[in-house]
Amino acid sequence: MIDKIPSLTNNLADFSRKTKILEKDEEFYHIENWRNNREEKSLQIILNSYLRLAVSYAKKYKNYGLQLDDLIHEGVLGIMHAIEKFDVSKGFRLSTYASWWIRASIQDYILKNWSVVKTGSTASQKALFFNLRKIKQQISDVSSEYMGQNEINKVSEMLNVKTFEVQNMESRLSGGDVYLNQKIDDESENDFMNLLNDERPNPEEVVEEFSDGKLKKMFIEKAILSLSERERTIIQLRKLREKSVTLDELGKILKISKERVRQIETKALEKLKNSILDISQQNKEFFI
Repeated sequence: MIDKIPSLTNNLADFSRKTKILEKDEEFYHIENWRNNREEKSLQIILNSYLRLAVSYAKKYKNYGLQLDDLIHEGVLGIMHAIEKFDVSKGFRLSTYASWWIRASIQDYILKNWSVVKTGSTASQKALFFNLRKIKQQISDVSSEYMGQNEINKVSEMLNVKTFEVQNMESRLSGGDVYLNQKIDDESENDFMNLLNDERPNPEEVVEEFSDGKLKKMFIEKAILSLSERERTIIQLRKLREKSVTLDELGKILKISKERVRQIETKALEKLKNSILDISQQNKEFFI
């Protein structure tokens, strides 16, 4: 269990160049001493020794616009995870195993912080996010800002992702995030929020819809009185409840077959519709 990251100097990249590389026996001793005794000095020695590895990986991802020291700290977290799970009995050095954890920790941090919009949740989408630029340079015309369909298809096949995911990721990586409160241009006071259509009904439409709803309810209540008692029961239980009763259940209640219930329901609905139109003096489009 990782409790905390030991204190590290602020200038991590410079500090990493001065750290001592441990011999294999020293490394195993300090790993065991930390895991068995929680001796923080041993943990600090291991982290200092492998800090240059975290720095090396962090520099590979520095073009994503995040602070290098933040990426290095994430790499240190990866080292700590590796120490917890490393099996010294196999006799291998920690470096190869730690490399995987360092890279994974840094990549997860980038995915969470690169954009306010969630990016890359599956393994294939992560591969797309971190490899698209490199693959694009290899297969695409460098004079073109965006890939053509053939290049998109190649990337899709190479990384086993859908073509629309490739297009979306390319747009994200090329354009970045646009904030709704961002100004349209330097001369305008309007922001992108003003360009969004409000799809909610306006106050007049709300009042009109409410009034129409009340009218329709009143017409239905009057029209339903024109039905027979059995027809009224079927319509109320089948059409006027949040959870309707099945034909089979109604047949058992009324002691008739479910097919007979369906026939009565069809006839009752037609009668109800005509009665509503007669009472309301409206055309049939009013109830659509």
